[in-house]
Amino acid sequence: MKEVPLFNHIILQPTTICNLNCRYCYLPDRDRAEVMTKEITEAIAQSIKKLDCPICLVWHGGEPLATGIKTFQELIEPFKNLCNKQKIRHSVQTNGTLISQQWCNFFREENFQIGISLDGNESQNLERITITGVSAFPKIMNGINLLKQNNLSFSILATINPKNVNDPRAFYEFFSSLGCSSLNINVEEKEGFNQHSRGLQKKKIKHFWAELFKAWRQNPVIKIREIDMALGYISFLLFSIDKNVEKKQYAARGFWPTVAFNGDVVVISPEFISTAENERQKFVVGNVLATPLHKLVRQSQEAWYVKEFFAGVDSCRQTCEYYEFCGGGQASNKYFELGDIAKTKTAHCQNTRIIVMDAILASLS
Repeated sequence: MKEVPLFNHIILQPTTICNLNCRYCYLPDRDRAEVMTKEITEAIAQSIKKLDCPICLVWHGGEPLATGIKTFQELIEPFKNLCNKQKIRHSVQTNGTLISQQWCNFFREENFQIGISLDGNESQNLERITITGVSAFPKIMNGINLLKQNNLSFSILATINPKNVNDPRAFYEFFSSLGCSSLNINVEEKEGFNQHSRGLQKKKIKHFWAELFKAWRQNPVIKIREIDMALGYISFLLFSIDKNVEKKQYAARGFWPTVAFNGDVVVISPEFISTAENERQKFVVGNVLATPLHKLVRQSQEAWYVKEFFAGVDSCRQTCEYYEFCGGGQASNKYFELGDIAKTKTAHCQNTRIIVMDAILASLS
């Protein structure tokens, strides 16, 4: 009998290295060229075969394309049969600067979902620079143009930072004309290697979300993840027959196992793989070369930080009026911001859940 897993996404780190040096990046090992081996993906594939659930493999980094296309082809080879049986699908999050015609052919052949990291127009994207300090914008746009020429759909992951927070209308106009399928938004946070971040002023974030929502309502041509989530929740509240139904079951949260280049696994928050090397091991629940991934995740329910996180989620449930929308926050934000995974409200909660919901409700009232 096949096992129903605690996850439907697996984050894979094919390499630690990155060819960019974004000011707000939280990854500590991006100057080291560590590369995953096929032995690790073979172990993951064997584990997926024992699961009774489709899985999305999210190739992250580092910069995944810096792995090189030949090595990447070798890494995905163990998943071929699973893809053919529609047991898995591939997704990649890339900075876009290394996209070539060869990569476009590969993405099409392997049916990859593609996410591009980009923060807005050229002046809004200035925090994303190369190792030599040059703007990465022209190379990112070259990669996007290649995707468009090949009729390959792509989404955008943008980080709100001091360079783009002040002009949300220009931000939206740029992306609405870019041809992306959707826009996903993060707000710069103190996380991982990015401990120097001072964050953004609350009033600026409020202005950003309020104006972004207005711009989207005037021209709703692309899906914005955070707005879509908030409107979906509002709609549920308005039209739900049973108002007593709990909107979020924290026990059903995905465990989001993240497999590092060497096979080490962390759970709950992929960002735990980005902790400093001397503290990373306290989040590692095992290695896929020693224990099947699905068993590691099942066992991880007894890990200290998993227990603390769900204790914190219980506290969120009891104390926060936004709990049913948010679901209890993110473990990595609690750890990096508050130093305690069992704590409750974080800047992430405030900036990407509470303020978003308040801005939309204010606009609709």
